[in-house]
Amino acid sequence: MADELLCSCHRLRRTSRAVTRLYEQALDGSGITITQYSVLSILARRGPSTATEIARSIGADRTTMTRTLDRMIKAKLIRETTAEDGREHPVLLAPAGEEAMTRAVKGWRRAEGTLNRALGPDRVGELWRLLSEAETAAAI
Repeated sequence: MADELLCSCHRLRRTSRAVTRLYEQALDGSGITITQYSVLSILARRGPSTATEIARSIGADRTTMTRTLDRMIKAKLIRETTAEDGREHPVLLAPAGEEAMTRAVKGWRRAEGTLNRALGPDRVGELWRLLSEAETAAAI
């Protein structure tokens, strides 16, 4: 560890890049990215959601999420629906998005399994707890 930066931000970013590579490789050939997979998963669970709601769930800013959603609408993975208040337009899963999820879920499960086998269920639970605490601490 002598060559390591003694910085939590550095370690989290480095780990994030490695884990992202694992998931991107697992989703290779599905036609979607890990961010798109996350959006599609949220919509599959929650139904129509706004850019603000999705961004909050993913931990992204709204502007970035709006650009992501625009690309996904153009790719016909999601579609806009009518908003009750006329301001934000919720999006929902489109048939092509459901098909992309079907193609991607096997790879996603493979990536999840890789981490779960490497760490074990108890340590995965501890990791999630620590990450939640770090996220809360950083938001102060």
